[in-house]
Amino acid sequence: MQLNTTIDDLLNEWGAWSQAGLGLTLNSPAQTGWSSLDDDTGLLIDRAVAMLGMYAPKTKTVVMLSYRSQLSCRQIAKRLDIGETQTKKLLFSGAAWLEGHLIAKGILIKSAA
Repeated sequence: MQLNTTIDDLLNEWGAWSQAGLGLTLNSPAQTGWSSLDDDTGLLIDRAVAMLGMYAPKTKTVVMLSYRSQLSCRQIAKRLDIGETQTKKLLFSGAAWLEGHLIAKGILIKSAA
């Protein structure tokens, strides 16, 4: 599957997809969130994030708070009682891990540079 997007754009779309109650969630769709992400890709990202949580639970939490809850690094740092720099490192490493995992699954993601 070829996507003309960066990992950050893809995770932002996944966050909107997840907030909209699409896929297998039991929530009613949110009125404000809408995503052009298809369910297959959304569920693939959901599984990848769940797998990330098995190896790095705090990184998964930071990724979910950033992309699903739309919190800033400062807000996440306060919530988790860690430094903002550490939060940014966790977010960057989580996005990099997810990008590698999705590329290994056959999703081609455009590089940011």
